[in-house]
Amino acid sequence: MRQLIGIGAIVLAAASLPACASDPDDSLSAAQAAAAATTVPLVTVAQSDETFPANGKVDTVIALDNNFLPEALTIAAGTEVVWENNGRNDHDVTPVDDLDAVAWGVKPEVFVPKATYSHVFEQPGTYSYFCTIHGTATAGMVGTIVVTEPTT
Repeated sequence: MRQLIGIGAIVLAAASLPACASDPDDSLSAAQAAAAATTVPLVTVAQSDETFPANGKVDTVIALDNNFLPEALTIAAGTEVVWENNGRNDHDVTPVDDLDAVAWGVKPEVFVPKATYSHVFEQPGTYSYFCTIHGTATAGMVGTIVVTEPTT
């Protein structure tokens, strides 16, 4: 009887979240997504005043329906980050720190399925962001870029 109640609760929960259903068009499997996802606090740290030019390195963040993968990415200053929308929904990349909203980010009407957006992070610091369609600054579809001093 307990098993039937448990199964019923799972079915009911799954039915109430149709927007979060898996997308047959996704390029990553659920196992890959779970392995790539990490959780980090969304705390914005003051950025360094020193800037570093582009270093030719590129890292990728995948927007896969209701997740950014990886959720946390550590890069050296001067690295370009490319966000790829590999899901079925429009997304955006909105900095948590409103002061950065003018400097980087992308609106949902531009970041449609199969679209890309890129930004070179030139200053060390922690840059937290989220998708306003599928999350808030503290929950849901969130991500963090930690930018370190370049290595010599």
